Amino acid sequence: MINQLLPSISYGDAVSDSALNIMKLIRSMGIKSNIYAQHIHPKMRRYVKEASLCPKNESVIYHLSTGSELAYQLPEFSKQKILFYHNITPSNYFTGYNDTLKKRCQDGRDELNFLADYIDVAIAASEYNRAELESLSYKITLTSPIIVNYEDYQTKSDSNLEKMLNQDDCTKILFVGRIAPNKKQDDVIKSFYYYQKYINPKTKLFLVGSIDGTERYYNELNILIKNLQLEEYVTITGHISFNQILSYYRSADLFLCMSEHEGFCVPILEAMYFQLPIISYKSSAITETLGSGGFLILEKDYKVVAELIQIMLTDKELNSKLRVNQLNQLQKYSKENASEQFRKIFLEFIKPDY
Repeated sequence: MINQLLPSISYGDAVSDSALNIMKLIRSMGIKSNIYAQHIHPKMRRYVKEASLCPKNESVIYHLSTGSELAYQLPEFSKQKILFYHNITPSNYFTGYNDTLKKRCQDGRDELNFLADYIDVAIAASEYNRAELESLSYKITLTSPIIVNYEDYQTKSDSNLEKMLNQDDCTKILFVGRIAPNKKQDDVIKSFYYYQKYINPKTKLFLVGSIDGTERYYNELNILIKNLQLEEYVTITGHISFNQILSYYRSADLFLCMSEHEGFCVPILEAMYFQLPIISYKSSAITETLGSGGFLILEKDYKVVAELIQIMLTDKELNSKLRVNQLNQLQKYSKENASEQFRKIFLEFIKPDY
């Protein structure tokens, strides 16, 4: 028996999907496994039990991506304790935006330091994350990427939305990720401004992601959009369904990411799956997730980014080469490869209670 413990489990986010896929994988190996969480999305209640019910006399995998008092309970578990580290957004990004989120992130960092003396095996979703664990003197640090189900992207999109998005012949630039200061949607908008104003006026920008908890930053983005006179050209969707997200991917012409902190960045894989040219700021785990499947920029020169957008949208030979690289990256992070990587770690380092 080996269980998983999370502060919260949502519907459709990367950490939650990771826990579900790990549970299915462990069970496929003939080992009993359950998921426990403090905060459970209603749609997840059939898969997840209350955190207070998690047995402390059984091995446990704790998913760390935010602060929670659950971390301080781990020393009470008598069997093997495994950490799955998704990384934590540096708290300074939320200064002036959300004091609660800022504290939660700082708490998470404190807990990450605290757990180093108690965790038997620490697994990271990326090499970037693993290096951080190693710097904190975790005993055993290993990398196992998030298990992503590509088949989910083959499901039906919102046909009405897709029809609306494709009703004109404008170029569509996309970024997917919660509206948050570390995601730097403001830099996406500024880059788009130069492209729309000076290169291609028939273009639109779509920022897909929830604004829950970051309303102040969302308001700043709206002010920026207004000041740049981009109201007709920029859409911030807020939280939408998975089928609608698929519609945006299928309708987009290019994926633009200016995020400054990612522990893995699943939307990069999604953009590659939908064969989108990708431009991204070189930061955190993005470098390894993107690989050579797109262009990494070292500086946020918005005019240069605008020129690069045009190059990537018009250079067919370049995009053909990038597509080959994207297919290699998709294979590297395929469900089969990611599952096998976790399975090898599990068999060598983890001792479940049968």
